[in-house]
Amino acid sequence: MSYFLDAPANILGNSYLREPQEDAYRAIYDHFVNKKSKEHALVTLPTGTGKTGLMGIAPFKISEGRVLIITPQTVIRDSVLGSLDPTHPKNFWMFSRVFDEVHHLPTLIEYEKTLTNEIIQQADIVVLNVHKLQERLDSSLIKRVSPSFFDMIIIDEAHHAEAKTWKRAIEYFEGSKVLKVTGTPFRSDGRTIEGKEIYKYSLAQAMAKGYVKSLEKIDHIPDQMFFTLDNDPSKTYTLDELREGNIKEESWIQRSVALSRESNEKIVDLSLKHLKEKKELTNNPHKIIAVACSINHAEDIQRIYKEKGYESSIVHSKLEKFEQEKELKKINDNKVDVVINVAMLGEGYDHKFLSIAAIFRPFKTLLPYAQFIGRTLRAIESEDGTFTEEDNTAVLIHHKELGLEPLWEYYKKEKVKREAIKKIKEDKNLDLGGPGSKDFSRGEANESEDFR
Repeated sequence: MSYFLDAPANILGNSYLREPQEDAYRAIYDHFVNKKSKEHALVTLPTGTGKTGLMGIAPFKISEGRVLIITPQTVIRDSVLGSLDPTHPKNFWMFSRVFDEVHHLPTLIEYEKTLTNEIIQQADIVVLNVHKLQERLDSSLIKRVSPSFFDMIIIDEAHHAEAKTWKRAIEYFEGSKVLKVTGTPFRSDGRTIEGKEIYKYSLAQAMAKGYVKSLEKIDHIPDQMFFTLDNDPSKTYTLDELREGNIKEESWIQRSVALSRESNEKIVDLSLKHLKEKKELTNNPHKIIAVACSINHAEDIQRIYKEKGYESSIVHSKLEKFEQEKELKKINDNKVDVVINVAMLGEGYDHKFLSIAAIFRPFKTLLPYAQFIGRTLRAIESEDGTFTEEDNTAVLIHHKELGLEPLWEYYKKEKVKREAIKKIKEDKNLDLGGPGSKDFSRGEANESEDFR
């Protein structure tokens, strides 16, 4: 028998698990066990609602053998390993009372080429970055195990899974149950994610439940804007003149606004205003997370914050690993108020006090925009387990002329749904004079004969 079929995991009815974790688990069980489906299963859980925890409980009573967890990058891999590592003081399975005894925990390893075959054979769960499945590498896991080695494959951030390396790995382990988990069930290239969506927990539900921060958007809208052209700096154009005369396309306007010192300074001022207010109201070390167009642009923005008296860290992919770690430590130790990133702090990076999102660049598609905003949504829980509204409201700051309103529509709809969910809960609790009510008085209601 499989470890996962025999282990005494406490999942159904476990009050320490979150609503979407237990409900998604039921859907996974139904898909693979009751329906015996061979189709890939897709589960959508917003960032901050417990995706890693779901991946931790998904194999129990479902997988008949070993489990492979594939992550798209090292930040996410490290996050998964940290949560599920049996030696971690806040190990998910123990912390959530899935298991009460350490000896019941699964054997989990991170795949490295230096591991012996014996160690790999003895593991219940193998975690790796997708790059370690590339067939061209002699050290690839695919070169060391048979196609039937894993009974279940769990793919984190599944919107990546249509890429060639992912698809080839899934094809190699073709007999395995495939579970795809993501917080953003869409791709920038418009391709759909293969598989059947068996469960989706909306951002609106997560906001209403307090699992993630709610979101407010502040627009900076100048009364007028003036532009000069590179080839004729002596002449000035208004925004209307540029548009009505078709002198420059929207992308040129957006790029000019994004790189304008004056426009950047207005966004800096607005972000600092909201940061000060949030810090004063909560006494917590809230921070601004900013996104820039390039490393040079990030350094320009850093200088503006410095002139205003605020320290910042810049994080980008060109930094050496030790430099990245140094900057991330400054953030985690609350040594800076502002984090400026250039296509770096995307999915997988979590710091719950990133609460003000300052956008200094245009986004063309929803995926990178959503991943950036996702960094601000991690909820802040106090020691007594309560949430405060100010702590758990993230503020998103746009310059109107960056053209981001169409992307914001996704979040606007979620906010409307959140209010509807909260209203439904209030209605459910409405006292209509039933047993235990303090007021049984009522009037007489009459109706006309006509109706429609």
